[in-house]
Amino acid sequence: MAAPHHTSDLIGGRYRLEGMIASGGMADVWRATDLTLSRTVAVKMLREDIADDVVTKERFRREAQALARLTHPHIVPVYDCIDEHDQVALVMRLIEGKSLRGLLDDKGTSRQPGQLSAHLTLHIGRAIASALAKAHDENILHRDIKPANILVMKEGEVLLTDFGIAKPLVASVEDHTDLTKPDIMMGTAKYLSPEQVQGRLLDGRADIYSLGLVLYECLAGKAPFKGENEQQTAIQRLQRDPTPLSGIRSDVPSNLIAVIHKMLMRKPEHRYATCHEVVRALDEVSQQNHDALTPVDGLNPSMAPATPRSRPTLNDPLMPQRPRRSLEVVPEDDTPVRAPKTKDNTPRGIAHPETALPRSQRTSTKRNYVPIALLLIAALTMTVMLWRGLQETNSQIGAPVVNEIPVGPVTVVGMRSYDPNGDDGQENEAMIPALTDNNPATTWTTVCYGNQYFGSKAGVGVVVQLSGVGLGTLAANFATAPWNAEVYVSTGDALPASLDGWGLPVAQAASQQTGIGTFDVKSPARNVLLYMREAGRSTSCSDSNPFKGALSSLDFTSAK
Repeated sequence: MAAPHHTSDLIGGRYRLEGMIASGGMADVWRATDLTLSRTVAVKMLREDIADDVVTKERFRREAQALARLTHPHIVPVYDCIDEHDQVALVMRLIEGKSLRGLLDDKGTSRQPGQLSAHLTLHIGRAIASALAKAHDENILHRDIKPANILVMKEGEVLLTDFGIAKPLVASVEDHTDLTKPDIMMGTAKYLSPEQVQGRLLDGRADIYSLGLVLYECLAGKAPFKGENEQQTAIQRLQRDPTPLSGIRSDVPSNLIAVIHKMLMRKPEHRYATCHEVVRALDEVSQQNHDALTPVDGLNPSMAPATPRSRPTLNDPLMPQRPRRSLEVVPEDDTPVRAPKTKDNTPRGIAHPETALPRSQRTSTKRNYVPIALLLIAALTMTVMLWRGLQETNSQIGAPVVNEIPVGPVTVVGMRSYDPNGDDGQENEAMIPALTDNNPATTWTTVCYGNQYFGSKAGVGVVVQLSGVGLGTLAANFATAPWNAEVYVSTGDALPASLDGWGLPVAQAASQQTGIGTFDVKSPARNVLLYMREAGRSTSCSDSNPFKGALSSLDFTSAK
């Protein structure tokens, strides 16, 4: 049986324990002094109550082996591995910082969850994605990506730690390298990928999904899925997609949001194929939004996100408060309050204003109330008549009402391109008839772009104009892939000048293959915007600008 450890114990004949600094479900972490090199280190050892469990001990040994061959600037380095007295100890670099979990909790309040800036979130995402890319290259799947396993230094250094339940990406049956059964969920419920919840075979895309959840929480302040218990929390990601980040943070660049939502696709084949692709995507976001994402004073983990565009409320802790005057309590006094006497500065011999005019020319307060009373009576009469008119009008409306807006059968009366971030608001408008000629051989396309997210525009779309306000299904035939698109609606005659004017998307879909994507429009719509967030490569484009969005058809089917 493993013996308990105490301060001043010597591990491996060279590491003197100074005191415990953390304790988790499997292991304790001690601060220690390396007597040989005269430096402070961290020593991680299995907890006394589980140190004799064979599977746990082997898992811990595997963590040491995994970390020993992972030399990377964003992975906590292992200096030594000690196996003595039936106990395994990992000697690692001592991290003088805090976990991302602690950073988010510290920034939160009772009224507002902790949120990070887009710049810091991007920095953390790129660091951990590059660390995972290295681990995957070494045939190691982490399986437990969460804020508690990400460490952030004051200088901006970001490190991935805790490979305690890591497993080989490709394991052989003979060497029994996987210590878990295929149908057992391993990891933390809030950050599991859908395939982990289902107990399916995993690859690097499971870690990509978990990292997407972490980055989502950095921006939103909370994880997108939360149930009454861990099982409900895990199952929710099988039933729905996360709430779009664009509706939570208006200050985050849309192309960063697009990357995170692609990482969170429920089907692994719809996500990035590798963490190397995630790193490249985040690098492109950084390059396209350099001015907006780079703080003037360098990286600082305590940076607050930009203030959302909302009116500040009273007692907002972020708003400066005026000093309050102290109140003096006085005993009750029933004495009537008398107006203070003031000296009359009117020279003698001059009549006072109150008596200077004859009575017939003096202002009468009572006389001023008469027109006010007449106006009130007229307003009341008009209100009653308007109410009766509305009652009669409502009784004559035969169409169903959704959100107080009458809807009915509709047809497509026109289409137009939509490019809110372009110079003229349009994109290849002359090609729009290709979407209405019922010829699948003709296509409407965007211009060619340098990356799949439409460069700095972050999106281009087409508006379907309807004969009235209705509900239905939008079907788009995408001619390039992969594609990722959102659908927005408006009920006004005029189109919103910016994407923010459309509100939140009502539907979203993505695919790695060309073909038809369908979007259920369950909100009243006179105009339906298909907004493409990602496009595939096209042979008709140049090598420097190889990406193009393309549609061979776009149809709207009205609900019955």
